[in-house]
Amino acid sequence: MAHRGKLFHSVQDRFRGRRFKAFKGLLDEALEHKDRVRILDVGGSPTYWNMLDPSYDDKVEIHCLNFEGEFTKYDGLRKTIQLENVVGDGCDMSQYEDGAFDIAHSNSVIEHVGSLQNMGKFAAETRRVGRAYYMQTPNFWFPIEPHYMFPLIHWLPDAAKIALFTNVSLGYAKKVSFETALVRIDHTRMLSTRMMRQFYPDATIHFERLILRKSITAIRRLSD
Repeated sequence: MAHRGKLFHSVQDRFRGRRFKAFKGLLDEALEHKDRVRILDVGGSPTYWNMLDPSYDDKVEIHCLNFEGEFTKYDGLRKTIQLENVVGDGCDMSQYEDGAFDIAHSNSVIEHVGSLQNMGKFAAETRRVGRAYYMQTPNFWFPIEPHYMFPLIHWLPDAAKIALFTNVSLGYAKKVSFETALVRIDHTRMLSTRMMRQFYPDATIHFERLILRKSITAIRRLSD
């Protein structure tokens, strides 16, 4: 199990690096028009930005918005990066004006915000505050559920998932109480391409592949 976990994280890190290269294209485009770019990372981790080449450190101002408890999980941010941790909720960013940031960024977050209604709020807010945006999420139709590393479980109806989660351990998903199973289901609701197109109608949709379409990214460029 430990070996499988290391392999999984190695593969995930490789894909994350590839995604970051795609995001860098948005950043380079923004830097063609201004010397310093404001980025809002919605629901992200500060240490994620260590992937940014140090040559960009004085060209970006990053605001990492998340719940307060999430920030205690991360340390080791490169000291030369200008990054501010902001306590907030990606479903309600009313503290920011329209277009307050050059780029709104989110990596595998929208599937964790709860109900479909909350997903709609999250999508609307990220579209509103970012002049450009980069929004990535795992693909519902990829057969391996990435949060539990177990096949097909995300395709089951909620009642079946509850029965499984409360009786057996599946991959990384340990057996839990009924109440915890409800929270788990609400906060790992994966999206299809059709849903991402509905939530981000002004975006271009891109796919990350592992033979099949593994994840979906909605990108709106400054020039769009």
